[in-house]
Amino acid sequence: MHELAIAVTVVAGIAMGAINNVAGGAGVLGLLAFEHVWGLPLSAANPSSRIAAVAIGTFAFLGFWRAGRRPPLRAWGQGLLAVPGALLGSRLALDLPDLVFRSYLALMLVALLLQQVRGRTDTSAAPRAAWLGALGCFVIGLHMGFVQVGTGLVATLVLAKAYDRDLVAVNMAKSTVVITSSLASAATFVAADSIAWIPAIALAVGAGLGSYSASHWSVAKGSAAVRRVIIAIAALTLLEQVRQILLALW
Repeated sequence: MHELAIAVTVVAGIAMGAINNVAGGAGVLGLLAFEHVWGLPLSAANPSSRIAAVAIGTFAFLGFWRAGRRPPLRAWGQGLLAVPGALLGSRLALDLPDLVFRSYLALMLVALLLQQVRGRTDTSAAPRAAWLGALGCFVIGLHMGFVQVGTGLVATLVLAKAYDRDLVAVNMAKSTVVITSSLASAATFVAADSIAWIPAIALAVGAGLGSYSASHWSVAKGSAAVRRVIIAIAALTLLEQVRQILLALW
Protein backbone atom coordinates (compact mmCIF):
# COMPACT_ATOMS: atom_id res chain seq x y z
CA MET A 1 0.00 0.00 0.00
CA HIS A 2 2.89 2.33 0.83
CA GLU A 3 4.48 1.71 -2.58
CA LEU A 4 1.14 2.25 -4.35
CA ALA A 5 0.62 5.55 -2.54
CA ILE A 6 4.10 6.70 -3.59
CA ALA A 7 3.46 5.69 -7.22
CA VAL A 8 0.10 7.48 -7.33
CA THR A 9 1.65 10.59 -5.79
CA VAL A 10 4.53 10.63 -8.30
CA VAL A 11 2.02 10.40 -11.16
CA ALA A 12 -0.02 13.22 -9.60
CA GLY A 13 3.19 15.24 -9.35
CA ILE A 14 4.06 14.69 -13.01
CA ALA A 15 0.61 15.94 -14.03
CA MET A 16 0.86 18.82 -11.57
CA GLY A 17 4.26 19.96 -12.87
CA ALA A 18 3.39 19.64 -16.55
CA ILE A 19 -0.05 21.28 -16.31
CA ASN A 20 1.29 24.16 -14.22
CA ASN A 21 3.75 24.96 -17.00
CA VAL A 22 1.20 24.68 -19.82
CA ALA A 23 -1.83 26.28 -18.17
CA GLY A 24 -1.58 26.54 -14.38
CA GLY A 25 -3.90 25.71 -11.51
CA ALA A 26 -2.92 22.06 -11.02
CA GLY A 27 -1.69 22.44 -7.45
CA VAL A 28 -4.98 20.91 -6.32
CA LEU A 29 -3.62 17.53 -7.48
CA GLY A 30 -1.05 17.60 -4.71
CA LEU A 31 -3.64 18.38 -2.07
CA LEU A 32 -5.91 15.61 -3.36
CA ALA A 33 -3.07 13.08 -3.26
CA PHE A 34 -2.01 14.07 0.26
CA GLU A 35 -5.50 14.15 1.74
CA HIS A 36 -7.12 11.20 -0.03
CA VAL A 37 -4.22 8.86 -0.84
CA TRP A 38 -2.09 9.45 2.26
CA GLY A 39 -4.86 10.55 4.64
CA LEU A 40 -2.91 13.62 5.76
CA PRO A 41 -4.69 16.34 7.70
CA LEU A 42 -4.77 19.74 6.04
CA SER A 43 -2.20 21.03 8.55
CA ALA A 44 0.33 18.64 6.97
CA ALA A 45 -1.02 18.43 3.40
CA ASN A 46 -0.78 22.17 2.73
CA PRO A 47 2.83 22.67 3.95
CA SER A 48 4.03 19.45 2.30
CA SER A 49 3.06 20.75 -1.15
CA ARG A 50 5.77 23.44 -1.00
CA ILE A 51 8.53 20.91 -1.67
CA ALA A 52 6.88 20.16 -5.00
CA ALA A 53 6.58 23.91 -5.66
CA VAL A 54 10.36 24.23 -5.23
CA ALA A 55 10.85 21.38 -7.71
CA ILE A 56 8.42 22.90 -10.23
CA GLY A 57 10.16 26.28 -10.19
CA THR A 58 13.67 24.81 -10.25
CA PHE A 59 13.12 22.32 -13.06
CA ALA A 60 11.13 24.80 -15.14
CA PHE A 61 14.11 27.16 -14.85
CA LEU A 62 16.54 24.39 -15.82
CA GLY A 63 14.36 23.43 -18.77
CA PHE A 64 14.35 26.98 -20.08
CA TRP A 65 18.10 27.21 -19.46
CA ARG A 66 18.74 24.05 -21.45
CA ALA A 67 16.58 25.40 -24.26
CA GLY A 68 18.79 28.49 -24.40
CA ARG A 69 16.43 30.91 -22.68
CA ARG A 70 17.69 33.00 -19.76
CA PRO A 71 15.50 35.04 -17.42
CA PRO A 72 16.61 38.68 -17.10
CA LEU A 73 18.17 39.95 -13.89
CA ARG A 74 15.00 41.84 -13.00
CA ALA A 75 13.17 38.50 -12.72
CA TRP A 76 15.35 37.63 -9.73
CA GLY A 77 14.58 41.02 -8.25
CA GLN A 78 10.89 40.26 -8.63
CA GLY A 79 11.52 36.91 -6.96
CA LEU A 80 13.15 38.61 -3.98
CA LEU A 81 10.18 40.96 -3.66
CA ALA A 82 7.94 37.89 -3.28
CA VAL A 83 9.91 36.48 -0.32
CA PRO A 84 8.41 38.66 2.48
CA GLY A 85 4.91 37.76 1.28
CA ALA A 86 5.79 34.06 1.24
CA LEU A 87 7.06 34.23 4.82
CA LEU A 88 3.89 36.00 5.98
CA GLY A 89 1.61 33.66 4.06
CA SER A 90 3.32 30.59 5.49
CA ARG A 91 2.96 31.97 9.00
CA LEU A 92 -0.75 32.56 8.37
CA ALA A 93 -1.12 28.99 7.08
CA LEU A 94 0.34 27.71 10.35
CA ASP A 95 -1.67 29.97 12.63
CA LEU A 96 -5.11 30.27 11.02
CA PRO A 97 -7.78 27.55 11.35
CA ASP A 98 -8.48 25.10 8.52
CA LEU A 99 -11.84 26.79 7.84
CA VAL A 100 -10.08 29.99 6.75
CA PHE A 101 -7.79 28.06 4.40
CA ARG A 102 -10.65 26.07 2.86
CA SER A 103 -12.77 29.19 2.42
CA TYR A 104 -9.92 31.03 0.71
CA LEU A 105 -9.13 27.99 -1.44
CA ALA A 106 -12.79 27.72 -2.46
CA LEU A 107 -12.77 31.37 -3.57
CA MET A 108 -9.51 30.76 -5.44
CA LEU A 109 -11.01 27.74 -7.19
CA VAL A 110 -14.04 29.78 -8.26
CA ALA A 111 -11.67 32.39 -9.73
CA LEU A 112 -9.66 29.62 -11.40
CA LEU A 113 -12.79 28.10 -12.93
CA LEU A 114 -13.93 31.48 -14.23
CA GLN A 115 -10.49 32.14 -15.75
CA GLN A 116 -10.33 28.71 -17.41
CA VAL A 117 -13.90 28.93 -18.76
CA ARG A 118 -13.05 32.29 -20.34
CA GLY A 119 -10.09 30.53 -21.97
CA ARG A 120 -7.47 33.23 -21.51
CA THR A 121 -5.98 35.45 -18.84
CA ASP A 122 -6.92 39.10 -19.14
CA THR A 123 -3.73 41.07 -18.61
CA SER A 124 -5.01 44.47 -19.75
CA ALA A 125 -5.18 45.67 -16.16
CA ALA A 126 -1.73 44.40 -15.18
CA PRO A 127 0.14 46.90 -12.99
CA ARG A 128 2.33 49.54 -14.64
CA ALA A 129 3.72 51.60 -11.74
CA ALA A 130 6.88 50.23 -10.12
CA TRP A 131 5.35 50.22 -6.65
CA LEU A 132 2.30 48.34 -7.93
CA GLY A 133 4.61 45.78 -9.54
CA ALA A 134 6.44 45.36 -6.22
CA LEU A 135 3.13 44.97 -4.39
CA GLY A 136 2.05 42.41 -6.97
CA CYS A 137 5.18 40.36 -6.34
CA PHE A 138 4.47 40.52 -2.59
CA VAL A 139 0.96 39.20 -3.29
CA ILE A 140 2.41 36.32 -5.35
CA GLY A 141 4.55 35.36 -2.37
CA LEU A 142 1.67 35.77 0.08
CA HIS A 143 -0.47 33.45 -2.00
CA MET A 144 2.36 30.91 -2.38
CA GLY A 145 2.95 30.87 1.36
CA PHE A 146 -0.69 30.54 2.35
CA VAL A 147 -2.31 28.26 -0.21
CA GLN A 148 0.04 27.70 -3.21
CA VAL A 149 -2.78 26.49 -5.50
CA GLY A 150 -3.10 28.95 -8.39
CA THR A 151 0.18 30.76 -7.73
CA GLY A 152 1.12 30.44 -11.40
CA LEU A 153 -2.06 32.22 -12.48
CA VAL A 154 -1.50 35.02 -9.96
CA ALA A 155 2.10 35.36 -11.16
CA THR A 156 0.99 35.52 -14.79
CA LEU A 157 -1.42 38.37 -14.03
CA VAL A 158 1.29 40.31 -12.19
CA LEU A 159 4.16 39.70 -14.61
CA ALA A 160 2.41 39.80 -17.99
CA LYS A 161 2.63 43.57 -18.49
CA ALA A 162 6.29 43.67 -17.46
CA TYR A 163 7.17 41.19 -20.21
CA ASP A 164 4.91 42.57 -22.94
CA ARG A 165 2.58 39.58 -22.63
CA ASP A 166 5.24 37.28 -24.11
CA LEU A 167 4.01 34.10 -22.41
CA VAL A 168 7.35 32.30 -22.73
CA ALA A 169 9.16 35.26 -21.12
CA VAL A 170 6.46 35.43 -18.44
CA ASN A 171 6.90 31.73 -17.65
CA MET A 172 10.67 32.15 -17.40
CA ALA A 173 10.24 35.03 -14.96
CA LYS A 174 7.54 33.08 -13.15
CA SER A 175 9.97 30.20 -12.57
CA THR A 176 12.35 32.51 -10.67
CA VAL A 177 9.53 33.95 -8.54
CA VAL A 178 8.26 30.45 -7.77
CA ILE A 179 11.78 29.34 -6.78
CA THR A 180 12.36 32.17 -4.31
CA SER A 181 8.86 32.25 -2.81
CA SER A 182 8.53 28.48 -2.50
CA LEU A 183 11.97 28.19 -0.88
CA ALA A 184 11.00 30.84 1.67
CA SER A 185 7.67 29.13 2.32
CA ALA A 186 9.22 25.65 2.54
CA ALA A 187 11.87 26.89 4.97
CA THR A 188 9.14 28.24 7.25
CA PHE A 189 7.27 24.94 7.23
CA VAL A 190 10.46 22.91 7.73
CA ALA A 191 11.32 25.04 10.77
CA ALA A 192 7.82 24.38 12.12
CA ASP A 193 8.21 20.61 11.49
CA SER A 194 5.00 20.65 9.43
CA ILE A 195 6.08 18.62 6.39
CA ALA A 196 5.31 14.94 5.81
CA TRP A 197 8.52 14.10 4.00
CA ILE A 198 7.78 10.81 2.20
CA PRO A 199 4.65 12.04 0.36
CA ALA A 200 6.23 15.47 -0.10
CA ILE A 201 9.31 14.04 -1.81
CA ALA A 202 7.21 11.68 -3.95
CA LEU A 203 5.13 14.60 -5.20
CA ALA A 204 8.25 16.72 -5.75
CA VAL A 205 9.95 14.02 -7.86
CA GLY A 206 6.95 13.79 -10.16
CA ALA A 207 6.45 17.57 -10.25
CA GLY A 208 10.08 18.15 -11.20
CA LEU A 209 9.87 15.65 -14.05
CA GLY A 210 6.62 17.09 -15.36
CA SER A 211 7.80 20.67 -15.06
CA TYR A 212 11.14 20.04 -16.80
CA SER A 213 9.46 18.23 -19.69
CA ALA A 214 6.76 20.85 -20.17
CA SER A 215 9.24 23.73 -20.18
CA HIS A 216 10.58 22.47 -23.54
CA TRP A 217 7.21 22.88 -25.24
CA SER A 218 5.29 25.90 -26.32
CA VAL A 219 3.12 27.12 -23.49
CA ALA A 220 0.16 27.13 -25.88
CA LYS A 221 0.53 23.57 -27.12
CA GLY A 222 -2.28 21.37 -25.90
CA SER A 223 -3.73 24.13 -23.75
CA ALA A 224 -7.37 23.47 -24.74
CA ALA A 225 -7.22 19.81 -23.66
CA VAL A 226 -5.35 20.68 -20.48
CA ARG A 227 -7.91 23.39 -19.69
CA ARG A 228 -10.72 20.82 -19.69
CA VAL A 229 -8.79 18.66 -17.23
CA ILE A 230 -8.17 21.63 -14.94
CA ILE A 231 -11.84 22.63 -15.01
CA ALA A 232 -12.90 19.09 -14.03
CA ILE A 233 -10.31 18.82 -11.23
CA ALA A 234 -11.01 22.31 -9.91
CA ALA A 235 -14.78 21.71 -9.90
CA LEU A 236 -14.41 18.46 -7.96
CA THR A 237 -11.98 20.05 -5.52
CA LEU A 238 -14.31 23.01 -5.03
CA LEU A 239 -17.14 20.63 -4.14
CA GLU A 240 -14.84 18.89 -1.65
CA GLN A 241 -13.86 22.20 -0.03
CA VAL A 242 -17.52 23.23 0.24
CA ARG A 243 -18.30 19.85 1.83
CA GLN A 244 -15.48 20.31 4.36
CA ILE A 245 -16.60 23.87 5.12
CA LEU A 246 -20.19 22.71 5.75
CA LEU A 247 -18.97 19.92 8.00
CA ALA A 248 -16.88 22.39 9.98
CA LEU A 249 -19.80 24.78 10.37
CA TRP A 250 -22.27 22.08 11.39
